[in-house]
Amino acid sequence: MRARLLRMRGEGSDRGVTLIELLVTMILMGIVSSLVVGAVAQASRILTHADDEEKGLQDAKVILDRLGRDIRESREVVCDGGLADPTDATSGDPSCNAHLQLWVDANSDYMKQPTEIITWRLEQNPDGIHFDVWRITGTGAGGSAVKSARQATSLIVRMAFTYDAGGVFANVNEVRLGMRYDSIVGRGTSEREVAFSARLRNKG
Repeated sequence: MRARLLRMRGEGSDRGVTLIELLVTMILMGIVSSLVVGAVAQASRILTHADDEEKGLQDAKVILDRLGRDIRESREVVCDGGLADPTDATSGDPSCNAHLQLWVDANSDYMKQPTEIITWRLEQNPDGIHFDVWRITGTGAGGSAVKSARQATSLIVRMAFTYDAGGVFANVNEVRLGMRYDSIVGRGTSEREVAFSARLRNKG
């Protein structure tokens, strides 16, 4: 009798997992998995947001610092009335609202030379959304060299210049800039807008 009871207990211990236990386990695993996936997705959104904000602010700061320095050091605003973006034949900008040209009298001789003209302009990025910001020294006139340096890559969405003297560029004393940027379009932060103004301290 005792041996039979032991056999029955042994058989009971080998019966395995019931369907109810299996369902409960699957439900608990599903809950835990959804919590983990949600936490990972939230962390990813936070990292994307922070990355977007950091890149945008860093690029905007570089542009505003360098552009502000050029405006303050310039003697005059000039305007060639050409294209805002040389790669886009439809970007005519006769009023220089989408690109900026300055005369910085580097040698202080009060003589405007092609090598002393600094141009800030945007060029369409291959992604079709952003623009690269370029600072160009010289116009190429009279055989002068043209030096180009990209100040920002694929971050600026839009940039517009206005002046305090209407269309008389020789009389401009202040340049105002409105700039919108978003380094990761559709994710992270939304478009940010920056307003900036600087006066020509060396005018005259």
